Amino acid sequence: MKMLHLATVLLTLSGVFTQNRDWGVKYPDKLICAVRRFSISIPCYYSYPQNHQVKQKLWCSRKSNIDKCEAPPYVYNSSLNTKSDFKFTGDDKSDCTLLIHNVQFSYSGVYKFRFGTNVTGGRWTGEPGATLQVTDLKVSLIRLIGNGTLKQGDSLNLTCDVSCTNTSSQFVWSKNNQSLYTSGPVLHFPALTLRDSGDYTCTWGSGETSGSETISLHVGGSESSNSWIFWMVVVVTAGLILVVVIFSRRHVHTEPLMEDDSDIYTTVQYDTFTMN
Repeated sequence: MKMLHLATVLLTLSGVFTQNRDWGVKYPDKLICAVRRFSISIPCYYSYPQNHQVKQKLWCSRKSNIDKCEAPPYVYNSSLNTKSDFKFTGDDKSDCTLLIHNVQFSYSGVYKFRFGTNVTGGRWTGEPGATLQVTDLKVSLIRLIGNGTLKQGDSLNLTCDVSCTNTSSQFVWSKNNQSLYTSGPVLHFPALTLRDSGDYTCTWGSGETSGSETISLHVGGSESSNSWIFWMVVVVTAGLILVVVIFSRRHVHTEPLMEDDSDIYTTVQYDTFTMN
């Protein structure tokens, strides 16, 4: 009898272990960064016994991972037909991905997926959840050489900053919507020229999200170049005035000569006619 009882206990424990292996939720094992006002996707996959059917899907957001999300509030509830920034993009099989639009600072927290099946007591909350941190993407201008308004010859860096970057983060720069084919959080300008004026956009992205920020550069001429342009305009203007004066004087002077030439020509013709 003791051996039979022991066998029953072992069989019961074996069933529990098998059931626990059938139930599960898998989240990203790293911190998820999100840029405010952009969208973020939280990848998620779940499993359950084959003889169950999923009837309800829930997502909750908490400030810590202690809560089991067994009670409201929920940011997503498949039983309620409501519209919000939180959208379930998974299915009833294995995908439980959550898409969040227009991310705000208040959305930071621990997200957990909970689902229920058609079997009594067949409910499960995935642990430990996915941690989301919301931040701003900032593009800063750091002057290295020069001060005041930007001018030719100044040196500066444009720096793209996200406070919760990870190893999968990527930075891409573009100017006036044209790719610069350069990467990294810093864009260096050793000596500015007029051609460097424009709108510069830093696009940051990871596997789950992306965001961008734009800054404008307006590069003016240096003081010496401005003086050179000023004197060139003065010289050219003076030259035009001089040409106009000379042309006017020549025009006035040639009119009497034409009259004199006409008189001489008439006199010669007259004398020749008289000699015949």
